[in-house]
Amino acid sequence: MELISNTNEENDLLYLYSAVIRVVFNDRIEEEEIEQLDVAEIVNTFKAIAEIIDASVNEKIRAISEMLSGSPQVEDQGSAFDEYDRENGYIEEQTQEEVWESYRSALDNILQICIKNMRNSYKDCLESDLSDLLDYVVFQVEYDRETQAKE
Repeated sequence: MELISNTNEENDLLYLYSAVIRVVFNDRIEEEEIEQLDVAEIVNTFKAIAEIIDASVNEKIRAISEMLSGSPQVEDQGSAFDEYDRENGYIEEQTQEEVWESYRSALDNILQICIKNMRNSYKDCLESDLSDLLDYVVFQVEYDRETQAKE
């Protein structure tokens, strides 16, 4: 996804979209079949995949990240002075690298919890079903919190 967010060239973007489509469908769709699709069909398919991933995986990762940090993420509604504040340096913009770094950190924390509590290897964690793995981490973090609260 980081490659996609850094790509401006339309042909490169379509190539990356088709690569994501092939990966999601475990290469059951051939490159030739994707090349026969309209650009709009490729883009719409990629958007649908991104929405499904966001709903099923990213939401769980964000929830786990909030649980581990102990503070809920508050969505910034913005104000009438945001543009002025940005222009004068009062608001620091979060760069794309910082976003990916925080995401990497959250994934590292998730893997550490899985390795520690499931006693699996790093390879086993990577080969596990991601949705089940994230559900287990949510359960484990909640269980640990309840146990600590009782003590």
